[in-house]
Amino acid sequence: MGVVVLFRHAQASFLEPNYDKLSNLGEAQARLLGEYWARNKIVFDRACTGPCVRQKDTLAIVSAVYRKAGTPFPDPLVLQEFEEYRGEVVLDRSLPGLLQDDQVIRDLHAAFQSSTGSAGKRATFQKLFEAIIGKWVREEICPPGCGDVVGILLPSKFRPH
Repeated sequence: MGVVVLFRHAQASFLEPNYDKLSNLGEAQARLLGEYWARNKIVFDRACTGPCVRQKDTLAIVSAVYRKAGTPFPDPLVLQEFEEYRGEVVLDRSLPGLLQDDQVIRDLHAAFQSSTGSAGKRATFQKLFEAIIGKWVREEICPPGCGDVVGILLPSKFRPH
């Protein structure tokens, strides 16, 4: 019986202008994962990735580690179905209106803006992000160009008719 191994991309560049790239820590995480799998002689027949740069780069680093160890690694197949929902687009397109109309969002945004240090920024951003994405998932907001939640989370063949 075959085994499917799923893993999320390594750490992206959180709170950077371009989130869709690996951070230095993310590159190290991908290298360590590749080293662990190669050292333990875990062989893959097929490798798939999503279309995001951070996804492809994670797999490219793992693959390079395998090849350096003399272990074959399959060429990746890019699957559009593995694209993550565009949370940053939902945030960008929703935040201006929510800042005008929603006191909770205004308070969370103010906390994020006034937070200091990496840990503080991450924690306050996460709360703001969860509040906005929650509104989107509950269909309380529908920012232009973000699609519907069901359409993004479910392939068309599984959508209710």
